Amino acid sequence: MNHSKYNLTARLLHWIMAFGFVFMWMCGYSMTNLVVEDSAFESFLFSLHISVGVTLFFALLTRIVIRLLYKPPPLPEAIPKLDRVGAHLGHAALYALPFLIISVGWAEVDFGGHGVTWFGLEVPKIFPTKDTLGGVDLEETTETIHRWLAYTMLVVALVHVAAVIKHRWFDKHDILVRMTISGRKNS
Repeated sequence: MNHSKYNLTARLLHWIMAFGFVFMWMCGYSMTNLVVEDSAFESFLFSLHISVGVTLFFALLTRIVIRLLYKPPPLPEAIPKLDRVGAHLGHAALYALPFLIISVGWAEVDFGGHGVTWFGLEVPKIFPTKDTLGGVDLEETTETIHRWLAYTMLVVALVHVAAVIKHRWFDKHDILVRMTISGRKNS
């Protein structure tokens, strides 16, 4: 089977972001479950989590521009219609969820008055420092939303990986080659 590949920049960004989000899930889980609260290590992880999040936000924006400029390769004809619909919905979710997660995380930090920094550089505030709105604790609420969106994205990402495994090893549609970095064009 001959499959064309995604644009090289799209492929690089895909893998950078995939590893970045694995790091973010591990870091977020560690900050909230494994590290002593109010410790220097928790502060370090918190700052690193924010900095990587800002980096991923701009990588996502770049990836969206690349997606708009370069048409993705078509799925193999042998892939069933229901799988195609699932692929399109999954990909849409993998663009929308990171945008929402990072935006809500940014709001959480700004609402709490901490201010977003990118590896020590202050980033302009997008959201006001505000404790409550209509009796709702904004920092706590956005923290909860941020966490649940991250868990949702983790599930979507795991389904995405499972679909790639299914197509490659069970259905024999090697769609993974479309996103590999190597120069190989055929599967």
